[in-house]
Amino acid sequence: MQPLKKLIISEFSTPRTLSFYEHMAVSGLWKSEEILIRKYFRKGPVLDIGCGTGRTTIALSKLGYKVTGIDITPAMIKSAQRIARRENIPIVYLVADACKLPFPARKFSNALFSFNGWSQIPGKKNRLSALKEAHRVLKKDGVFIFTTHIRSYKGKYLLTWGIEFFKHYIMKPFGYDPGYPDFGDLFFIRDSSSTYTRQYIHIASASEVERQINQAGFRLVYKGYRNNISSDDSGLKSSDCMFFVCKA
Repeated sequence: MQPLKKLIISEFSTPRTLSFYEHMAVSGLWKSEEILIRKYFRKGPVLDIGCGTGRTTIALSKLGYKVTGIDITPAMIKSAQRIARRENIPIVYLVADACKLPFPARKFSNALFSFNGWSQIPGKKNRLSALKEAHRVLKKDGVFIFTTHIRSYKGKYLLTWGIEFFKHYIMKPFGYDPGYPDFGDLFFIRDSSSTYTRQYIHIASASEVERQINQAGFRLVYKGYRNNISSDDSGLKSSDCMFFVCKA
């Protein structure tokens, strides 16, 4: 297993991290998620990619969708299954890799990759593979919604990305190892309630995401920042992110 991939799985498997996500499992959809799902999702089965302990999976099931939830972290899936049994909600949960989905083509009407899960796939080729796989398993005109933080060069971020640019494009050709594969990659501490030590995320530019959406065969039908979609979400602890709504 690739070192970064292994690190990501281990970081999401710690007891405190699992406890944090188990607490969030029944918190429901963000208002922005609910707005876009109600507007764009079609009737039919839903694939919830990177479902974690089931926050979005449970909410989608309560909206009347037949949902399959997948996550690459076995511990997350075990928690999700336990919570679904406790809540008496019939959801299928599977351990699976977004880059190689274990489903036949055209199986789902909709797919969701919530809260920047796509951004935590290491490697540009792997992120593109995940988009291609989502496209493959969606029916014609099926809808795929996902989010990602968007790279900004304003304020303090100008220095951050200036340093990263120097590492990747000036020093790396001379043998320097920046510690992660792509420009836009970062490690971060998520919050004080978790035990994350070196959590990986890729912060893409909007143009980079749109380019990969097109390469995967999708049509981009909407993009917008979470807090602009619903001001209710501006109170969330997590920083703002951008939604992409795509059709197969």
